[in-house]
Amino acid sequence: MLGGFAYRGTLARDAERAVRRVRGVDTVTVEITPVPASTFDDDIRWRVFYAIYTNAFLSKYAPGAGMIWGHRHPLRPGLYGPFAAFPGTQPVGNYPIHIIVSGGQVRLVGMVDNDADKTAAGMAACGVSGTFAVENELVVDAAR
Repeated sequence: MLGGFAYRGTLARDAERAVRRVRGVDTVTVEITPVPASTFDDDIRWRVFYAIYTNAFLSKYAPGAGMIWGHRHPLRPGLYGPFAAFPGTQPVGNYPIHIIVSGGQVRLVGMVDNDADKTAAGMAACGVSGTFAVENELVVDAAR
């Protein structure tokens, strides 16, 4: 099963096509929710992104900071910039906190090290003007 959210309309089809090519895969169920293009949502997404990833308490989750703070959730090397503003996307990189915005409603998904980080990320997102609601679905890493 493929699940998640897609900002580009072709992403779900491309993902399904790629998975069907994997040896041993017989059926593919696609449950990818399309997120409608909206400049309002794009603006909120970017402001929530910067509220979280420039927060001093959460800086260990930002690209490159993991090297300094010992962050356990790996970031792929070489993908730390530049921050090009393509509508509907986050900057290039593998970020542990993902931000999904639809209709002004923010959903945070991903993994953090502890409850304090989860709460801080939720509060940072709530502090962004224009958000109607924030669903904090971050998972605390049990191995910590």
